[in-house]
Amino acid sequence: MASSEIEVTESPGAATAQDPPGEAAAAVVDVFSASAYGDLEQLRRFVEQGGASLSTPDANGYYALQWAALNNFADVVQYIIENGGNVNATDNLKQTALHWAAVRGSVAVADVLLQNGAWVEAADINGYRVLVHSPHLSFKIIVILILFTCRC
Repeated sequence: MASSEIEVTESPGAATAQDPPGEAAAAVVDVFSASAYGDLEQLRRFVEQGGASLSTPDANGYYALQWAALNNFADVVQYIIENGGNVNATDNLKQTALHWAAVRGSVAVADVLLQNGAWVEAADINGYRVLVHSPHLSFKIIVILILFTCRC
């Protein structure tokens, strides 16, 4: 993920009709892209065979956990947490994977993150907490999930 832009995907490894054959597969080159595209099989290869770390950020300061959270890949999020990903790691903007899940309304991911100790009170560099992101974008289910599972 060389760009500083957040890339949102629609489904795991999905190539569109406009994509040349094999483009989605070619886009998966590291733990960050595998997480962003929800390619759990490739992610496992990078970690288990290649020895890649899930606890270090990419060149832009974003974590594999954030990419998976943004695109609502709960199984990938669970794998990352089980294999060394820090559920409360923050990027350069001090946002956690839970912030990213809230922005996209990724309910399944928010549930996994909360069950694994995600800190609801984490504030980004603007002082915004997860609950600020969720209602602003009308993701009321995220708010309900946080309220019912919060260990605040």
